[in-house]
Amino acid sequence: MQLKVGSVQINNGFSGQFYLPYSIGTLYAYFLHFSKNPQKYKFKSPIYKRLLLDECVNDLKDCDIILFSTYVWNINISLEIAKKLKQIDKKKFIIFGGPSAPDISETFLRTNNFIDCICHQEGERTITNLLDYYPEDEWQKIPGISYVNSNNYYRNSNLPKMREISHLPSPYLTGIFDKLIKENPDEHWLASWETNRGCPFSCTFCDWGSATTSKISRMDMKKLEEELLWFARHKIEFIYVCDANFGILPRDYEIAKMALDIKKKYGYPHILSVQTTKNARERSYKIQKLLYDGGMHKSINLAMQSTDMTTLKEIKRDNISIDDYKELQRRFIADKIPTYTDLIIGLPGDTYEKFTRSVDDLIQSGQHYRIQYNNLSILPNAEMAREEYMKKNQIKTIEIPIVNMHGSLDETPADGIVERQNMVISTKDMPTEDWIKVRKYATLTEFLYFNKMLQLPIIILQKLKNNNFNFFFDLFNQVKDEKNFPVTTSLNKLFDSHALGITKGNPEFIYSKEVLKIYWPPGEFGMLYLYQKKLINKFYDEASFLLKKICSTNLERDIADNAIKLNYELLKKPFQNDNVIIDLEYDIPLFYERSLLGENYEIKKGKYSYLIDIKTDGQRDFFNWAQKVIWYGHRKADYFYKYKKLKSDTEKQFFQEK
Repeated sequence: MQLKVGSVQINNGFSGQFYLPYSIGTLYAYFLHFSKNPQKYKFKSPIYKRLLLDECVNDLKDCDIILFSTYVWNINISLEIAKKLKQIDKKKFIIFGGPSAPDISETFLRTNNFIDCICHQEGERTITNLLDYYPEDEWQKIPGISYVNSNNYYRNSNLPKMREISHLPSPYLTGIFDKLIKENPDEHWLASWETNRGCPFSCTFCDWGSATTSKISRMDMKKLEEELLWFARHKIEFIYVCDANFGILPRDYEIAKMALDIKKKYGYPHILSVQTTKNARERSYKIQKLLYDGGMHKSINLAMQSTDMTTLKEIKRDNISIDDYKELQRRFIADKIPTYTDLIIGLPGDTYEKFTRSVDDLIQSGQHYRIQYNNLSILPNAEMAREEYMKKNQIKTIEIPIVNMHGSLDETPADGIVERQNMVISTKDMPTEDWIKVRKYATLTEFLYFNKMLQLPIIILQKLKNNNFNFFFDLFNQVKDEKNFPVTTSLNKLFDSHALGITKGNPEFIYSKEVLKIYWPPGEFGMLYLYQKKLINKFYDEASFLLKKICSTNLERDIADNAIKLNYELLKKPFQNDNVIIDLEYDIPLFYERSLLGENYEIKKGKYSYLIDIKTDGQRDFFNWAQKVIWYGHRKADYFYKYKKLKSDTEKQFFQEK
C-alpha cells in the first residue's frame, strides 16, 4: 500500500493570480526521478494558496508525510497546520524546510515539538534520502537535517552544494503540476523559474546568499527553452526569475532574447521579472533594454541599499560604483525606461546623516523615477540574524504584521493567523528616535519628489542654486507652523505619526477605509489626503511661499513661480477633462528634461506655450484616479500628463479652438 505525501507551499496572490508551488515541485520531480523506490508514495497536489486553517488540515489529514516549504509570508499558518495535524495523529511525519526554517534550529525545534525534522539548504537530495529511509529511524545517516530525539538535539552536516544542476528534472516538463492545474481550471497561474542557482555575494541582511553562497551553477539551455514553451502553452503571463543576479552570466542575454522570441511567436509569457546583477554594467543595460522594448519589463531595479562605504562594508554589500550607476541611469532616462532603486532603512552602520546623503547621492546620480524605501527586517537565515551580529550592532526589533503594499484588509484571514516580521527599529548607530526621523524623511522625499508633487521646481532650483537635494527636503521637513503653513504641518504630523506607529507595532503601510479599502505607502496616502480634503491648492500656495523664500534673485523667483505652476498643471488629477495650454516666461519643460539627463541648459526669458494633453488620459473620478494613477503608476512614477511644445501662435490658436 502506497504512503501518502502531502505538501504546503503557500504563496501570496497578486490580482487573483497565484504561483505554482515551484519549490515543492522540484522536490517531487527529483524524488520521482532519482528515488530507489518511487512507487512507494502517492503524492497529493500541494496547498499553494492561503486557505483557512481547518480547510488545510482537512485536506492533509489522510497524509502520512507532510512537507512544508516556509518563508516569512507563510511560516505562522504552516506551523499551525503542522501542530493541528500532529494533534490528530502523532504518527504523521512532518518535515519543514525553506528560508524560514532556521539553520540554527534547536530552539525552533524544541518550541515547535510537533516538527519531526528540518531539511536545510538545497532540499532535493535530502528529501529523497528521508523518503527512501522512511519509516526506518536512521536519521544520523542523512546529511542536511536537524531533529530532536530522546530530548537530544542533532544537526547533521550539510551536503556540499550541487555543482552540476543541468540534470535536475523540471517540475514543469515532468508533469508535476498537470494534476494541480486540472484540479483548478479557473486559476490564473504565475511561475517561478530558475536559470541558474547560487549567489557569489554574502550581504548580511539577505538569506539568498546564505542559502546558496558559492559559484553559480547553470541550468541546461535546452531545458530552459522547453520550459519557456511550457509557459507559453499554459498561457502563463508572469514569470519570476529566481536567479539572484540575472545578467551576471554572458548567456543571460540569450535567455532574455529566447523568452522574447517565444513571446513574439506565441503571445506568452507577458512579463519576465528579474533581479538585476550588481555588476556587468553593459550586459545589464542590454538585457534590460531588450526586455523593456519587448514589453516584458515595466521598470528596472538598480538596487543600492546604501551609498555609504562604511555601511556597505558592515553589511558586506558589493555595489556597482556610483559612476557606473550614473551612466546606467543616464542611458535609461535617455531611452525613457523607468528605473527604481532600493534603499534600506535601519542598516547597521547607517545614520540619519548617512541615509540622507545616500538619498542625495542617488538623485544627483540620476534617480528621478523612484527610490523604493524598504524597512529592514531580520530574516531567520541571514547572517544578520545571528546572536553575535545582533549584539555587536545592538539591533533592536519590533514584531509587526506583514501587509502587502496596496493589499486589502480582506486578506486578513478569518482564522486569525497573521504572518509577522521582525522589523529593525534601532541599532548602535541609529537609535529609535533617529530611525523615526529617517522613516519620516524617506516618506517626505517619496511624497515631494518621487510622487512628483514638487519634483519640477525642486530639480530646477537645485540646478540654479547648486544646493544638494536634501536642502529642499529639509525646508519642508522643518515646517511646524499650523498658523502659516497648516497643510504642510499636517502632512509632517501624518508622516511622523506613521513612523512612530511602526515602532509601536503598527503595519508599514497606512490602511484607508475610505479609499479602495487597501494599504497605501505613506507618501501616496499623503497625496490622497490632499485631494480628499480639498487641500491641494492650499498646499501649492504654501509650497510656493517656501520655495520663493529661498530664492535670492528676482530671476530665481520668476523661474520658481513658472516651475511650480507647471508642476501643478502637469499632475494627473481627478475630474480633469479638457486639455490645458500654459504660457511660460521660461522654457521650464526643456530645462527639466535636460536636468533629468544631467545636462546643463542656460535658461532664457521669452514666450513659451505648452499643450498639456489631458484628454488622451481621460477623465477619472476620485476612486478611479486613486487606483489607476496613484496605485498603478507607483513603480514608474507615472504622475504627469504628456505635454507638447506649441511652436507658433497659429498652432496655439488651433488647439485653443478645438
